[in-house]
Amino acid sequence: GFGPEPKRRIILGTFVLSSGYYDAYYEKAQRVRTLIARDFDEAFKEVDVILAPTTPTPAFAIGEKSADPLSMYLSDIFTIPANLAGVPAISIPVKLTTNYQLPTTSLPIGFQLIGKHFREADILGLGQYYEKLVR
Repeated sequence: GFGPEPKRRIILGTFVLSSGYYDAYYEKAQRVRTLIARDFDEAFKEVDVILAPTTPTPAFAIGEKSADPLSMYLSDIFTIPANLAGVPAISIPVKLTTNYQLPTTSLPIGFQLIGKHFREADILGLGQYYEKLVR
């Protein structure tokens, strides 16, 4: 019942967690994850919330990247750090207007709000405030 992309990710995850590759991949990835979490902890000593783009480009059309999985994976690049650090984050769609619309596309873009551990109310409140502003 899974499509090609979920199948690809399941196979890749199974490969990485197999006994012969544990030390080469998983253990090192866990060390990197710890470093990323520490970086967020340091940043949150200075700020309450981080505003960042959700993706490096506007959304792509359905099926557009299916022949190029690497390009599709790269569109997740800005959401990975929050996921690895385990901090709360929310992606908010940006309402495009004629003044700010990208000339080459009408596909959506977005930003994400990243917050401190157990401070989900901060990012949800800011997201709600933004949505009220652009109505």
